[in-house]
Amino acid sequence: MELYIRSAQAISPQDTFPGKDLPESINVYENIVRCLLPDFKNYFEPLERRRMSRIIKMGVVCAEEAIMEAEIQRPDAIVSGTGLGCVEDTEKFLHNILSSQEGLLTPTAFVQSTHNSIGATIALKYNCKGYNVLYAHETISFENALLDTNLLLHEKNMKNVLVGGFDEITLENYELKRKVGLYKKDSGTNLDIVHNSTIGSIPGEGATYFIITNEKSSRNYAQIKLLNFTHKLNGISKIKEWILNTLEQAGISVNDIDNFLAGINGDAPGDRLYYELIEQMFHSTNVLYYKHLCGEYDTSSAFGVWLAAKLLKRGFIADYLFLKNNHKPLHNILMYNQEKYKNHSLILLSKV
Repeated sequence: MELYIRSAQAISPQDTFPGKDLPESINVYENIVRCLLPDFKNYFEPLERRRMSRIIKMGVVCAEEAIMEAEIQRPDAIVSGTGLGCVEDTEKFLHNILSSQEGLLTPTAFVQSTHNSIGATIALKYNCKGYNVLYAHETISFENALLDTNLLLHEKNMKNVLVGGFDEITLENYELKRKVGLYKKDSGTNLDIVHNSTIGSIPGEGATYFIITNEKSSRNYAQIKLLNFTHKLNGISKIKEWILNTLEQAGISVNDIDNFLAGINGDAPGDRLYYELIEQMFHSTNVLYYKHLCGEYDTSSAFGVWLAAKLLKRGFIADYLFLKNNHKPLHNILMYNQEKYKNHSLILLSKV
């Protein structure tokens, strides 16, 4: 696979936007990990800004900075991934239906509640009349967007594709998932996720966009050398077999992996798998984790790719990312993510 990250931008709970390097220290949040928002006045006119929801502004601004960083006029295609889309507008629309007793409503919240609102807004802004698709496949939404991007670049004669992932957290959504055990019922911070013994993760949110190209250049952040994902695998042995087969098909062995980036999120039953894999397969590599920076959300793997690309570009790993430091070089990073033993994904990035 020859995919190259030309530009990378992330709006996250850390000080990462626009175009910033990794922060020197971590922002600490209790219960909900929410994004640090840029000054939207620098990007939108007042009337435009007032009508847009929070997540749409986040996604459009993040994509705009990615396009500017890549120094292109417009992308050849737009491919996005999201788990739940524009949740705030969806909730607003449903509440308006109830309060009006199913009477007449203004259409703004309904129009902006659709999952493809961000992609459509970007296309209008940059006059992109080409391919524009959004994938909504829970925790492998971003991975599906990357797979589609690979096909576009190698089969459709395209050069620059805007690809990203976005999700937001609202108080209502948080309460619903907390009650069913998806999020922690007890208070905790984003720094407490490692070796946690309780059920549920700490929710987060973010918007991450890249310009992905098939052209080699010294200015690229990193190369995406491998991408694979699957839905369900029964047991640790099947998961290990799948990982080994994936690496073998790419001509790589476990011993070639320098850094293993795990999607540990604080949910004790789900995280047990990561620790078993680290002990049995990746005990001699550097082990990193990233969801203490962004929290758990369906497209958090997009933030993981942003983080890996930044690390490979600058050639240095901050201490707060290490779960285990075996003093391996920074030639490549294998990111593995899963959700309660389903939706397994592998993404391998390497230096250009």
